[in-house]
Amino acid sequence: MGGSFVVTLLAACAALPLGVAPLRAQSRVVPVVPPLLALSLNELNFGTVFPGIPVSVSAADAHNAGLFQVQGPAGASVRVELVLPAALTADGGARLPLLFGPRDGFADFSGTLGSQGLSFDPHAPVIGSLGASGRLFLRIGGTALPARPQTGGAYRGTIYLTVFDLGT
Repeated sequence: MGGSFVVTLLAACAALPLGVAPLRAQSRVVPVVPPLLALSLNELNFGTVFPGIPVSVSAADAHNAGLFQVQGPAGASVRVELVLPAALTADGGARLPLLFGPRDGFADFSGTLGSQGLSFDPHAPVIGSLGASGRLFLRIGGTALPARPQTGGAYRGTIYLTVFDLGT
């Protein structure tokens, strides 16, 4: 049974005229969209903190606010979500509570803190489009709330940023 199938297939192929292809392939051009890229350009820095004295950093602080850049195709629709730490932690496990308010975020297309930006609540998603340059900059401020007896040392925390492509 297997031998007759091979012979029939060979006979069918031999019957085709030379240069004739039994199948045609059709192709179409599919544009390749560059991926979205998120970069951390500046860390949120509360500087020297003293026990019992809250320290706030404005999203407009060019040196101490956290700065992120989202990059992709110009005009791409995106959704950016931040996961903010509730506290900073020292090596020994001591915690320094943080507070992020409704105006502790600032978004713009230039990264220069011009008047063309928009304040936002960093707890809520940011939904918008990338600028003509294919970039969106997000600045994050906040407040550190040290306790009256706060353990000294270097404290660290992580802000997680997730970018979703909503399609253009």
